[in-house]
Amino acid sequence: MSDIDEAIHDFLVDAAALRSGGRVIDLGCGKGPTLAAFARRHPQARLIGLDRSAASLMAGKGLLSGHQGGVALAVADLAGRLPLPDRCVDAAVTYNVMECLADPVALLGEIARVLRPGGRAVLAHVDFDSLVIAGAGRDLDRRVCHAFTDDRQPWMDHADGRIGRKLPGLVSASPLILERAVPWVVSSTELTGHAARRVESIRQALNSAADKGRGRVSRPETEAWYQALQLAAEQERFFLAETAVVVTARA
Repeated sequence: MSDIDEAIHDFLVDAAALRSGGRVIDLGCGKGPTLAAFARRHPQARLIGLDRSAASLMAGKGLLSGHQGGVALAVADLAGRLPLPDRCVDAAVTYNVMECLADPVALLGEIARVLRPGGRAVLAHVDFDSLVIAGAGRDLDRRVCHAFTDDRQPWMDHADGRIGRKLPGLVSASPLILERAVPWVVSSTELTGHAARRVESIRQALNSAADKGRGRVSRPETEAWYQALQLAAEQERFFLAETAVVVTARA
């Protein structure tokens, strides 16, 4: 299963409760998997996506090219004022973006500004400090997972791997009205699909950090952890679970 097809994107669409023909903005849309889920469910919806990566937006344009309701994708820095007028969208979503913002409450204020009265915001983020991975030894596994949680990768202006658990409090401190906060748990006993992608992302991030002299785990240690997970998968001892916190709020 590719990240485009992961079920959380449909869950975010459900939570947004977009009206027929409404306008939705995805903040940090990347290559467009959440917008693609909206397109499947709401063929007449107007889809708006903002992201700082022009390359990701180009991929998103291809993914959404056949959408009937219209698509607008633009490069934007979510740390500043959104390039949108007041009260122009019915729903706003963001997934795995807010850890990169030094001032996430400022973005929540911008979301409140661009939402129409009664519009809904859906904010979701994996809490990386909640990662549960079985296969490697306890001490090495703890060091690897905590190092990944705290790692600030080169493309990130800021890093907060515990942002998921903070989302309800951040919304309460913003102009938005908190509705609910629920966990979204993904788990696997096989080193395939999402689990394989997560393990590889940890491996690449920590090896990159080690190569640049800023890592808390050495490359040999990361590779030993990775090999232990591969062996555990072969012996049917592997397990991974991660939790995203999904918050819904109203303007």
